[in-house]
Amino acid sequence: MNAYLEYCRAAWQRQELVDGSALAEGRRAEWRRFETLGWPTTRLEPWKYTTLSGLEKLDGQPTQTLAVERAKPADPAPAHMIRVRWVDGKADRKGSDVTQLPAGVTVRFWSDMSAQEQAQCHARLAPARELTALGALNGALLSEAIWIKVERGVQMTAPLYLEHQGGQTPSSHVALLVEMEPQAEMTVWERWQSHGDTASHVNMVTALHLSAQARLTWVKVLQEGQQSYHTAAVWAGLAQASCLQWYPFALSGAFGRHDIRVALQQPQAECILRGVYRVNSRELQDFHTSIEHQAPHCSSEECFKGVLEGTGKAVFNGQIRVARDAQKTQSRLSNHNLLLSDKAEVNTKPELEIFADDVRCSHGTTVGQLDENQWFYLRSRGVEAEQARRLLIGAFTREIGDAIPNPEIRQAVGYCLGEAHQELDYV
Repeated sequence: MNAYLEYCRAAWQRQELVDGSALAEGRRAEWRRFETLGWPTTRLEPWKYTTLSGLEKLDGQPTQTLAVERAKPADPAPAHMIRVRWVDGKADRKGSDVTQLPAGVTVRFWSDMSAQEQAQCHARLAPARELTALGALNGALLSEAIWIKVERGVQMTAPLYLEHQGGQTPSSHVALLVEMEPQAEMTVWERWQSHGDTASHVNMVTALHLSAQARLTWVKVLQEGQQSYHTAAVWAGLAQASCLQWYPFALSGAFGRHDIRVALQQPQAECILRGVYRVNSRELQDFHTSIEHQAPHCSSEECFKGVLEGTGKAVFNGQIRVARDAQKTQSRLSNHNLLLSDKAEVNTKPELEIFADDVRCSHGTTVGQLDENQWFYLRSRGVEAEQARRLLIGAFTREIGDAIPNPEIRQAVGYCLGEAHQELDYV
């Protein structure tokens, strides 16, 4: 029996009794689409190596929602950053600093939007929801959304810090919509943390719309509890000469699944996708990515690195698609994995699907263990065994973290990578 599916169905039925909003029919359509697609199982090719059996046991009964008023008080935001804070999928207005946003940048919460704005937000999120069945579930049971808009020519110097504190409510269905007008620039640090060992599920959709010459850098860090389940569908559409840099770091949590699709829709668009996943025993992280070159003279670079310990499992499926008209495409795709246990398991599959004939594309993958010669070198110079191990792991993942343009975020992520079980000094 799928207890979590029954829990979601009961939540949907309760919502149907009271939902008189203009979006009620849209929610019904998403629920019908979810039931048509069905619950993801290993019988489906995209889920062949990923089971949701742990999530299926979550029934939502023993947990209690962490109200914003009773949440852990917000610590000072990292220096020179503007905080937008969530608590268990609900906006924490008192803990957010939206009044400090510069002119030309707006952040709207779902509950503050008019009915017309909610309808617009719902429609603009559709490309992300369409990626997965869980995206349809998000559309049916949406509990909170944030709409971020950066106007033409605005270059936001202070990064936006999206902080989520959770782990007390059994299920949260949240969404992020970002719209970048021409020549706009912004950096975002999205950080997820959960407190305690309460079983919980966050179901996230994110839609990024980049207009011509817009530039967006996005860093996502997951540091969640041993019973935290995180599913995310991310869609990005890039117009002419726009640039998206996306850096996901899945460092802890029982289960994580990211479905990421980037569409390079007009010439000279650029995408950089670099990430790290770390899994310990009884943990699983899954990244399914697709970069679609739909126009000529576009470029993409994708590199993911994984560190697996104990009985941890990981799945990586990366795909580059080059359309017939997308001549002069340049694209690189790679996935590298470090297995620290003979019981750890990774299923990796980089793919190229090319219909154009004037392109430069490459892909590759590696799976290995710690280099014995490097280990011996460090030990022979008096480095303790555990420290030597950590130095080698850090050297393996550091390339990804060092590529983050913002120095403050780069330093913070470097600390997370080197000290995965410690908290930052200022967080």
